[in-house]
Parts: sequence; structure tokens; C-alpha cells
Amino acid sequence: MLPGSQRDAPTGRDALRRIRVSAIFSTLLEAGPLARTDLAHRTGYSPSTVTGIVQDLSDAGYLRVVGQQESTGGRRRTLIELNRSSVTIAVVGLRGTRIWCALVDLDGNRLDAAEQDFDPADPVGSTASTVMSLHRRAVIPPVHVVVALPGVVASDGSVALAPAFGPVAHLRLVDELEAATGLRTTVENDVNLIALGERVDGAGNGVEDLVLIHVAEGIGATIIAGGEVLEGSSRSAGEIGFLPQGLAASPRGERGDYERRWTAAGIRESGALLGLSLAEETVVESLCSADSPAAVRLLDDVIQAWAFAAIICVCVVNPARVIFSGDAVLLTRDAREKLRGTVQRSAPSLTEVVFAELGQAAILHGAIAKVVKSPATLFTEVAG
Repeated sequence: MLPGSQRDAPTGRDALRRIRVSAIFSTLLEAGPLARTDLAHRTGYSPSTVTGIVQDLSDAGYLRVVGQQESTGGRRRTLIELNRSSVTIAVVGLRGTRIWCALVDLDGNRLDAAEQDFDPADPVGSTASTVMSLHRRAVIPPVHVVVALPGVVASDGSVALAPAFGPVAHLRLVDELEAATGLRTTVENDVNLIALGERVDGAGNGVEDLVLIHVAEGIGATIIAGGEVLEGSSRSAGEIGFLPQGLAASPRGERGDYERRWTAAGIRESGALLGLSLAEETVVESLCSADSPAAVRLLDDVIQAWAFAAIICVCVVNPARVIFSGDAVLLTRDAREKLRGTVQRSAPSLTEVVFAELGQAAILHGAIAKVVKSPATLFTEVAG
């Protein structure tokens, strides 16, 4: 038996119906409002089959009528669309020593949220308990979980290089979480989700080729080429935190020298060595507002360092736009202009340089963008 065939193969009437329902959901997600006849034409199912399924899904609240199609001489046809507020997903992420979970519908509305201490000794248990705390009280329980992981996720769902997430090296996190929650689960790099969110609803809207550089507790980049995230052979593309600080290469560890030095924590340490007292919660803002010669020099160094990462990416992948997000958004207008000018003067090709627009909501929008690309998995529970 082929791997996965037991789950996916249509073995009876119920399985066949799930496939048809999934096809109808997929078509409506892709094409938007359609008449039943157009839906039948696009899916290849008979009008009577489509009508029956559409009626069942409408009665359950998953589809809704949105108007009438203009008549070309015959009867006006009723247009139906997916009711995106009828389906929810749970999005999970880490913030320092805390784990958060947000319940959102497919329109991006945040319906509920929970947060608790994260136990790195039991990352699966911490994640599952946070999700289920929302699931138990949800009016519309989530059908899918998306974990925004600060690390690398292999194509088989195993996790590597995620020091903040505890001892999860080579753990098949997807399988563990699905067993613990009973919910379909997707695990994706957090910066990839931010980039997807900004591309769909923020600073990267409509751009097919872009690079997003995110500065937070680490520094990472996502490359989107032709509208798709460039993953690399081991899904490690964009790990710019490991950029060398000079021509001499450093031994590989859990964190790179570049990342250690040019995140907010690293900048604060550098400031302390120069006699600067930068508030822990507002490192970038404090540095921008300081006017001592030492602070001005350090800010110039930060801008040069962040620009360096962008220039490397531009040289390699030739994006139309570079987006800075995370702590880089906290730069003043003058500092932003200096960063933008540094990248554009040094890059070999004309590249737009902008700053992220969605803030923390970018991960939620990215999670939605991620799951709707595979509606067959998203709607497995709904189709049942």
C-alpha cells in the first residue's frame, strides 16, 4: 500500500462525498462567487450532485448567497460563495517565554486568544494545551492548527534548528500535535508566515518576487520567487542569521554571529560597551532618540548591518521589493531613509525598499494564506 493511501483513497460513499465537497470548497476559494451551473462545469460534477452538496453546505452555514448573475436572456442565476467566517483556524506562536494562540476566521478576524507560559521541556504539551483551551470555548471550533515556528521545519514535518522551542530536534511535530489535539496541523517557519501575510494583505501586496527581512529575537529572511516561498533543499533558505561577519567562516551553532550581534539584544550589549543605557523593551527607539556621538555611530552600524543582509539577498535573487519587518519598523523616518538609501545605492539592480505594514497580524494573515493553498486538508473536517 502506498504511504497515505489508506487516508486519501475514496473507499466508499462518504469518502467520495468528502472529495466532492473539498473540490467545491477549493473551486469557490479560487474563483470566488459562482452560480451552481458554473460550479458544476468547473468541478466536472453533475448539476444535481452540485445542487445537493451546495444545499447541505448552505444549510450548515458554510456557503451563502451573495446575489444574482446578470441575465443574458434566460433565468437569472443565484451566485454563491464560501462563507469565510464559518471556518476557523488556530494560529500558535512564541513570544519570549510565553506561547500564544489566536482563533481566526478565513477573513482574518481574530475571534479569541489565549496565552500561557511555555514549557520548553514539553513543547508538544504546551502547544496542545494552549490550542485546546481555545478549542473548548470556541463557538466555531478550529479545523486546523498552524504553528509559527521560530526555526526550520523539514518537508516531513520534523523540526530542526529551533532553540527557542525546546528539545525538538528531528521531532515530527506535526504528527505529535495531531495526535494530541485531533486537529490537522501545519508547522511553518514564522518569518515565512509573516512574508506570506505581508504579500497577501500588506507591504508586499501584488508583488511576485520579494525578500522580507525580519528582525526580532533572531534575524531571518524569506524569499518569495514567482509568488512561492523559496524553501531550499532542506527548507533552510533565508537563514541569514548565519551570515559571516567577515571573510573567515564561523563554526555552525544554534545561532549565527550576525544574528547574535544585530538583534535588539545584541545591539543593547554593544551599546552597553559604549556606555549607552538602552531600555530592554525599546532598544531601537532608545537608540534612535539618543544623540551622543557613540549612539549615532552605533545606529549607523546597525543600519549598515541590516542593509548588508538586504544587499546580499538582492545580489542573489534580484527581488522587485525588499521589506523590513519586526524591530526594523521601529526606526525613525530619517533612519528608515538611511537604510533604504544604503540598500539602493549598493544593490546591483533597482529594488524597492519598504517597511512592513501589518505588525503582529502578519502571521495570522500568513497562516490563512498558507492553509487556503491546500483546501483539501483545511476542509477535511468540514467535509465530514
